[in-house]
Amino acid sequence: MRTPHALIFDMDGLLLDTEMHYKRSWTETAREMGFDLTDVLYLKLIGITVADAEDVLAKEFGTGFPKDKFHTRAAFLYEELHKKEGIPMKPGVRELLQWAKDNNIPCAVGTSTVTAEAIERLKHHEIFEYFQVVIGGDMVERGKPNPDIFLKAQGELKLSADNCLILEDAHSGLMAARSGGMRSCLVPDLLPASDESRNIAEGVFNSLHEVKEWLAKGCPVAEKACS
Repeated sequence: MRTPHALIFDMDGLLLDTEMHYKRSWTETAREMGFDLTDVLYLKLIGITVADAEDVLAKEFGTGFPKDKFHTRAAFLYEELHKKEGIPMKPGVRELLQWAKDNNIPCAVGTSTVTAEAIERLKHHEIFEYFQVVIGGDMVERGKPNPDIFLKAQGELKLSADNCLILEDAHSGLMAARSGGMRSCLVPDLLPASDESRNIAEGVFNSLHEVKEWLAKGCPVAEKACS
């Protein structure tokens, strides 16, 4: 393996610890509307755009599912949780970004979140300046597991796909990276690494601290020991 020329980060669940807020707001909204959004069903929504996730719920719950009303209410509850409890950064974020800056490795964000919202969150945590490119789900036609988000970020960075390393917390992101001809590594969040994820990723790590150490060593073949 070799050290990549650029890093492309997912945001939710990787840079920012947002997934539990999403889970709580979506589960509560579904309950209010008389639907049971189980843990098993919620795991199917991780790593895809909000629109695609709402389509999954509409298919699961049937024609009586009020998608527009659900979208508005879930977004409101999410923002309430955001204001009340904040959204912490994941361990190792700033250290990894500073390492990349010190080593002249450009960084991008490729997230399913709407671009303006992503930029606002990155600025709030004072890490926006580390990224040369921010690509949100509203900037492409197809969300993950399609590679469009990462390909657009790669194009903006003006580097070849095989020189970019995708950092993800979800299997759908790894699939997107593979479809785009890019390398990837995984730091699992709510969803543990599957056997397929381990086969796709160059490494499976417990934190971005571990990713930084791996990169600093020149990306040796990782044991993928995270469970």
